[in-house]
This record gives sequence, structure tokens and C-alpha cells, in this order.
Amino acid sequence: MFRLQSLFVAVVSVFAAVAPVAAESPLDALLRSIPAEANVVSVIRLQQILESPRAQREGWAKSKEEAYLAGAEQIPPWLVDIVRATCVHLEDARTDWSVAVATTRQPADLAKIAERENSEVETIEGTEVVKSVRDSYIVNLQPGIVATISPAFRQGAARWLRFVRSNQESRLSPWLAQAVGQNTAPVLVAIDTQDMLDPPGLRRWLAETESLAGQTGRLESVAHVYNNLRGITLTVTIGDETTADLTLDFGVPVGANGPMIKNTLLEYLRDVGAAFDDLDGARVTTRGRTVVLSTPISDQGLRRIFSLVTAPNPAAPLAQETAPQAQVDARRNLNTSKRYLNAIGTLIDDLSSRSARSRNYTRTAVWHDSYAKQIEALSIRDVHPELTDFGRTVSQRLRAIAASLRGVALSLRVAEQKLVIDYSVDPGGLTGAGMFGEIPLFTPPTWRATSNLQQVREHQSRAVEQGTDEREQIWQAIAADRQAIRRRMIETFGDEFEAAP
Repeated sequence: MFRLQSLFVAVVSVFAAVAPVAAESPLDALLRSIPAEANVVSVIRLQQILESPRAQREGWAKSKEEAYLAGAEQIPPWLVDIVRATCVHLEDARTDWSVAVATTRQPADLAKIAERENSEVETIEGTEVVKSVRDSYIVNLQPGIVATISPAFRQGAARWLRFVRSNQESRLSPWLAQAVGQNTAPVLVAIDTQDMLDPPGLRRWLAETESLAGQTGRLESVAHVYNNLRGITLTVTIGDETTADLTLDFGVPVGANGPMIKNTLLEYLRDVGAAFDDLDGARVTTRGRTVVLSTPISDQGLRRIFSLVTAPNPAAPLAQETAPQAQVDARRNLNTSKRYLNAIGTLIDDLSSRSARSRNYTRTAVWHDSYAKQIEALSIRDVHPELTDFGRTVSQRLRAIAASLRGVALSLRVAEQKLVIDYSVDPGGLTGAGMFGEIPLFTPPTWRATSNLQQVREHQSRAVEQGTDEREQIWQAIAADRQAIRRRMIETFGDEFEAAP
């Protein structure tokens, strides 16, 4: 659609959250740190989630802390409320910057964060900061409030710190302020789409969709509604089951177009490799000028959603060590290595399970790229070198699968008892911003370039189908390497490796 890879993928693969903003809201101090250019705002009310009856009953806080310490989670459970804001340009899928701000239950120790990030404390605009491996700066804005800004450009960080120091009120756009202020869900994403759409390009894209093929009258009606899209919100509610509501807010009555809005949205998500199965069966409700898609979400899906959110990252509380330093170092290397392997195993299992269950397995390229990125972001401090090599290999293979799912042909060969993957064929059709190495990848068209969309889809589908065997061989190689590295670590650390946390 209108480069919806940035918009709707932000919704389905970020699923971060926003909470109500009243006069004395605890979020006020966080929202004052968000620049006015933000068009995507998300918040997670983490403590509200962890204090829910279900979370208490099932011990979510403990399991989440263990997962965070292992590296499989990027949101530490000792944060309270998290606000994240981004400025996205849909025309070219470019993100200018991202800011995340959170209140904490304990002070964030920058020295410990620097140690965790294998970095050091430095100073920008008179403020101590730590540069993270995730290309962001981490900073204590004030006692009890920690923040990150990315990318880690010093000048941009300095300008933002000056803004935070002088600003005294929320600068959100009217639509975002209303969306944030009116919603009480523990999890919310709000996207301001005012003036984002290109009407001629929109109509051309809709004309190429399978949903509206041969329906000229309906096409004009759906295009009129989409042209008046004001914003999108996603809310997640956690009860005995987890449910999500995706709401599209329009400036005109939707009429009978609700089901077609859903169909065209899902079609685009499939096109960009971000298919989200739960939305396929979502119930559609039309309420005047809104369309709401409501669906249950599995616990695994919720964990996946949270794992895609990069948040302020205070170091874990550290117990006092009383053993001799040599024993402490050995135990640290054992524990960090096991946690690193556990984190990669969790991500592999999660992605493999999703792919196996997906009715649109050939439309999951975005997820494979996202999981590769998570593996690359894991801390490798005090991790055995053979494990870090394993992590790099897994990440590269997941990106190769993602490339294949976009229509890039793969060539597999065995060299020195290792699976080697060559990218040999340009998928044809449209190519663009996505790059893997020097290989141009298929990039779904924006609404401005859709004249050959059907031909590109057909070419991509054939290429994806032809790559099925290669992708299966890559998954088999990942599984074999995973077993081999586990045996190697037991040989290195002994049976204690199995019992390590």
C-alpha cells in the first residue's frame, strides 16, 4: 500500500503500547520527552500487566526476568511504564529516529549498563550516556526515568537532550494525544496517518489487489475511505485470554466497506512478508467511521510481540559474589554461555513453530529478518567464542531464508563440512531498498509504483515455490548445528552446563 511495510508491520510486529494520559498521569513526564515529529507512539504498562491476576497466577514476572537475563527478552521486568515514539516516512520506509522512555522500579546504573553492553560511560550535552550495541544511546533523564534514542548519532542525541531539558508539555499531534488519552488498555500502538496517503497511488494499488479485482464501483468506494484514514490503533488486553483490537479511524463513514478494508489490509501484509495469522480470522466490526478487527492472540504470539520491542535496558540486579574471583569468572562464563544458547534456542523454536503453523509460510520474510536481528543484538560478553560463531551462523541463515521468501534464488553447497549459501539470482520485477549483502531484494511496491504488481507477484510466487527445498535444508542445518554446539559446550564446561540457568 502506501509503503505499509513501515506502517502495518509496525503494528503487527511491534505491538508495543500506550496508556491513558490524564492531568496527573504518570506518563506525563515520559510524553514530554517525545518530539513533535513523532507519528507512531507506543506504550507498555508493564507493571499493570505483571500485576494482573493471570500474570500473578502463572508467574510471568519470574519467567520474564529469566528470559530477559537469557537475552530472549529485551524488556526487563523492573520497568514500570514504557513509551516509545518514532518518526516514519512511508514513502521510502525510512525511520528518522526512535525514542523510548520508561519509569523504573530501581535506579538504572549506567556503569552496569556499560558493562553489559561492552561499552563505556561517556558525556553528551553535559549528560552521561552509554552507547548500546543496538545502535542507541541510553541515558538517565532524571531519577527513576531511563531513556534511549536511536540511531546513535551524537548530534541528534545532543539536540534531543536539549529539547528534553527545556520542554514542559506533551508535543504529540492532536490525533495521537487523543488516541493516547482515551485508551486504558495495558498495551497500545497509535499511528497518526494524517496526510500520509498518495491518492492516485492508492487507487492504482487497490486496482491491482485480488480482493477488488473487477469491482470498479467498490474500488472507488474503498479508495475514498482509505484516502480519509486518520490513524490506526492497536490495543492488547490480557485476561483469561489475550485479545487484540486493531482499529482504523477514518474521517468519513465506512458504510459497507469494513470487510473489504480487512481483506486489502491482509493482502498487503502477505505481500510484504509480514503475514499475521491471527488477523486472518479476526472479527470485523464497523462503527460509523471506524473499522475494528478483533482477535485472540496466543501467549507465544504475545511474547513474540514484546521481543520485537527495543526498550530502555537497565542492567540486571547483581547478587553479591563471595566466592574467589576465579570461581566467579568461571561461573559467569558458564552462565552467560548457557543463557546465550538458551536465548537463541528460544528464538529458533518460536520462529520454527510460527512458520510450521502459518497458513502463509511463504509470506513470513519479515519475521525471519526480525529474529535474525534479535540474535545479532544479543550480548556476547563472557560468551564462549564457539557459541558466538554459532549465533552469527544462525542469523545469516535466517536472513537467507528471508531472502528466499522474497523470491531471491539460493544455491546451497557443502564446503569444509559447512553449508554455504550463495545468492545467485535477482528475483526480477521491482527491486528496491531492502538489501542483503550486495543482492537487491524484492521490495513490494509503494502506492506510487504498481503498474506491474500482478506480474511481480506471479514471478515472486514462482521463485518462492522453487526455493522450498533449499529453505528446508537450511532449517535442517540449523537443527544439526544446534545439537552439535550443545554437545561441544557440555564437553567444554562439563555436565554442569546442562544445569546452568
